[in-house]
Amino acid sequence: MKFRNIFWGVILIFVGILFILQNLHIVYFDWVSLWRLWPVLLVLWGVSIIPVNDWIKIILVLAILGASVTFILNRTEYLSDSNDFELFSDHNWDNWDDEENYSKSHKYTTQTFNIPYDDSASYVDLYMEAAAGKFVIDNVTADLLSFKRKGNSSEYSYIIKTSDSTSDINIEMESTSINLGKNNKNIVDISLNTMPVWDIDLDAGAASINFDLKNYKIRQLDIEGGAASVKIWLGDLYHTSDINLSAGASSVVINVPKSSGCKLSLESVLSEKNLIGFEKTDRGEYITSNFDEATNKIFIDAEAAVSSFTIIRY
Repeated sequence: MKFRNIFWGVILIFVGILFILQNLHIVYFDWVSLWRLWPVLLVLWGVSIIPVNDWIKIILVLAILGASVTFILNRTEYLSDSNDFELFSDHNWDNWDDEENYSKSHKYTTQTFNIPYDDSASYVDLYMEAAAGKFVIDNVTADLLSFKRKGNSSEYSYIIKTSDSTSDINIEMESTSINLGKNNKNIVDISLNTMPVWDIDLDAGAASINFDLKNYKIRQLDIEGGAASVKIWLGDLYHTSDINLSAGASSVVINVPKSSGCKLSLESVLSEKNLIGFEKTDRGEYITSNFDEATNKIFIDAEAAVSSFTIIRY
């Protein structure tokens, strides 16, 4: 028995099963997000050329594929209205009202914490891990950051480090276990202080993202992952704002002020694009007519597979 035949056979079977499960609507894959696993192919190729016994190679291949499946399942959300699992889903969390009817037998908890404001921190780097659910930034706070979670997901913990004039805040889930059931819920509401300059890095799962950032000085915003939908409002309180999107999403809507010049670099698989007030340049970028003379500028770099991409100037 040739290992080469077994090797490629296992790979083809694995990929084929994924396609079958998707076509039967048992699972949903956002292939853009799933592409994160491409280094696995290099690892498998390396295993195939290691001069060891074929059975050892087979065990290694199965172990690697098992780890890959585990990674995928850790990004799985159970749909509340079906028997399906959804991976990197575009499930509509926007309609997930706080007062919706859900099972009284299922317990939901709340978690809150506040990080005190220190006026020595002129810049704040915020990294947050967002699993499935709804994530909102819209209110201001006298603290540096206020956090509130409601649902039955794992609790979050944070670490803050301050050096010179910069504070680093890392907010992560304490557990990445999968909660299965029809009444899963995870709503996170964050309020920020308006004084410092913010760099925000969000690693999103199957999440609905609703960030109203008009009142904040945003230097950089990075959103990566398989977000269900992304809605962002930006202000004109900082001279240069860099927005980087690398996500598979059902829709992306970015609101930018007319007073700011805006440049968009778009490398995406799109079914619909709405860019009113933008002109396409010879380099394939999109800019507003006031870009050169505007005091404040917004740069948007989007690499995503979305069904709808919209920029609204207000």
